[in-house]
Amino acid sequence: MQTIYYVPGRGGRLDHGLGVELSARGFDLIGREISRRGSRVKTNPFASLQFAQQIEVIQHDLKSHAWREDALVIGNSFGAYLIAHAILQLGEYPGKCLFTSPVLGAVRTNGFYFRPPKAQALRDAIESESFPKIYLDILVGQDDEHYLSEVTEKLGNLTIGKILVIANEGHRLQHETVKAKLNKWLPPPT
Repeated sequence: MQTIYYVPGRGGRLDHGLGVELSARGFDLIGREISRRGSRVKTNPFASLQFAQQIEVIQHDLKSHAWREDALVIGNSFGAYLIAHAILQLGEYPGKCLFTSPVLGAVRTNGFYFRPPKAQALRDAIESESFPKIYLDILVGQDDEHYLSEVTEKLGNLTIGKILVIANEGHRLQHETVKAKLNKWLPPPT
């Protein structure tokens, strides 16, 4: 059974949503959950780590469990942001990545300014074209409040892969949209 390294967004779980879909397709999942505040944080040591420590853990995970050309890595929302920073610091990645509804920097959402940690470092790497040339596909809704079209396009130009922007969809992509992308992105079952 092939393994997928998966980091869902804040509050996402490995055993719900996309995780269930991947498991149903016969993949073994490993990864990290970024719990929201509350009781689950107490039972999830990763969620209580500082941003830099979370990046170190993901780098260790990638190097230990997914550092091969046939490796598959999926990041959703803030999970994609963490993976992007881990790869930025590693300077390379031999496997294949998929970011769904990725957070790629600071945005104004619903009247609030959302600025994730080290947003400028990622933006600078993309602007200066120093982000590693990796295999990366991006799936994002056109109406996603976190969708930064210019940053996404520049990142897509620096990497090998495709950007698919879905009209009339927001941050929570429709299940059928994600399933259709997985049908093309995932290797056939063995």
